[in-house]
Amino acid sequence: MFWMACSSLWASEQDRIQVEKWLKEAASLPDDSCRTLHFAKQMLGVPYVAGTLDGNEEEQLVVRIDALDCTTFVETVLAFCIADKRGERSLEGFKKALTDVRYRDGILNGYASRLHYFSDWIRNNEKMGFVKECTSETACSQPKELWLDFMTTHVDSYLPMKKDASLVEEMASQEKEWQGVEVSYIPKEKLNLSLQELKIKDGDILAMVTNIKGLDVVHVGFAFWKNNQLHLLHASSVAKKVIEDPQTQYESSKKTKAHRGVRAIRFIL
Repeated sequence: MFWMACSSLWASEQDRIQVEKWLKEAASLPDDSCRTLHFAKQMLGVPYVAGTLDGNEEEQLVVRIDALDCTTFVETVLAFCIADKRGERSLEGFKKALTDVRYRDGILNGYASRLHYFSDWIRNNEKMGFVKECTSETACSQPKELWLDFMTTHVDSYLPMKKDASLVEEMASQEKEWQGVEVSYIPKEKLNLSLQELKIKDGDILAMVTNIKGLDVVHVGFAFWKNNQLHLLHASSVAKKVIEDPQTQYESSKKTKAHRGVRAIRFIL
């Protein structure tokens, strides 16, 4: 187990060695290597576990490389990529990168500072200079208006907000910023197109856009191409671990009613 908090650090020496080993190995990769897939593949087989960020009385920086959900998997991989880009090969450098990815403007300041909605996550990580959304580069992309209010209309599903009404007010204020905001997505019916047509690259973050009222994204992972078909490397709640999905993303989304399509986000080297 690997666990860190904002003010203290609990980690075995083995955990520290593993993180620093991966970062040091990445230093020798060719410049044109796909960093996101490289680090993502280090975590193949790690168990899927939901809710690992919400077990504390106060918001803390939690790192688990032994248990991941889809979002913490993507954040962990991106933090490795950022630490690598910065040339920071230490556990502290990785911790700083993860804070920058997970929290608004890289500042941990309570539960509401965490980037809960993935649209907010994309916008803030673009602002930080880590990623660029490239969905609209695909000719078949379509517009969609967001009306986010899922968290404040399902407070019982979020224990910190259930315990503290002031957090509901803070989240409602954040949600208000996303009322009627237009974003682009690639319809799931188009995900059987080629790499050249979709313009999605190996290692791009794929965010599954949903039809669920008040919500924007229901799942995330990393794109990879196999036999000119788009697949997802992700922390799967079905397989209960991190996998390279043998099913194409087209087939997976076609079978999932909650999926409307995808947004594509690229790590900036």
